[in-house]
Amino acid sequence: MARRLAPYLYALPGLLLLAVILAYPIGRGFYLSLHKYNLSSFSPPEYIGFENYKALFADPMFIGALQHTLIFVVVSLTLEFVIGLMIALLLHQNFKGRNVLRGIALLPWMMPPVVTAFVWAWMLNGTYGILNYGLVKVGLISKPIAWLSSTDLALPVLIFVDVWQSTPFVMLVLLAGLQNIPESLYEAARIDGADALRSFRHITLPLLKPSASVALLMRTMIALRFFDAVWVMTRGGPASSTEVLATYAYKKSMLGFRMGFGSAATTVIFLLSFVMSIGYIWLILRRED
Repeated sequence: MARRLAPYLYALPGLLLLAVILAYPIGRGFYLSLHKYNLSSFSPPEYIGFENYKALFADPMFIGALQHTLIFVVVSLTLEFVIGLMIALLLHQNFKGRNVLRGIALLPWMMPPVVTAFVWAWMLNGTYGILNYGLVKVGLISKPIAWLSSTDLALPVLIFVDVWQSTPFVMLVLLAGLQNIPESLYEAARIDGADALRSFRHITLPLLKPSASVALLMRTMIALRFFDAVWVMTRGGPASSTEVLATYAYKKSMLGFRMGFGSAATTVIFLLSFVMSIGYIWLILRRED
């Protein structure tokens, strides 16, 4: 009996820690989402069931924020994976100065997100931004472009900033996966007459799937709650064209004092993250089996 209980006793401190820092906040958020709770009044939370969720999905701004979030996640992750894989393949080659380039490639990821957002907001400013200045000087554009004030350009610009900062993380995970692939497999493929493209298709990609799944899982969880750059650069504008779930929930709960309604929005973010993480984990375990 003691031998059977030992693993659970060893795991108990970690489980208690997770319960304190994860389970309670998540449970509290779901509890508030079922109540009418306004911080501007002294009234206690009033239970209203799923009315907050009904109002949430009836709000066109929430539907727009949900669409923007999903577009952001899909486009950002696709670009980060493709570019990260290309850079990982390049840095996996044996050439002089490889370690220096690896360090340089990680610099965007090492910068704090808020600092990155402020730097890019300054560079992309429609009046005095250095990007517009350089493009005008070389003759590529005739007048400055309102990168962050255009409803058509603001969201693609935010996607670009996220790709610029987060691609090094994806590259690092994929590079670690590439280094774990035995070189003997490529040697055997060359002996059998396989070219580089076939080796990449039948050796690199299949053996890189676990690392790719981990990278995509982590990036999906972060992208779904993307907030820093949006808030610093556009605050959801112009005309709500860059409103995402995180900024929507923040405005409703912290600025509008509607904690119950805002908690319903954050619960939706949690459920999306939970469902996607379960899907990724299932794929990882299925491949391992």
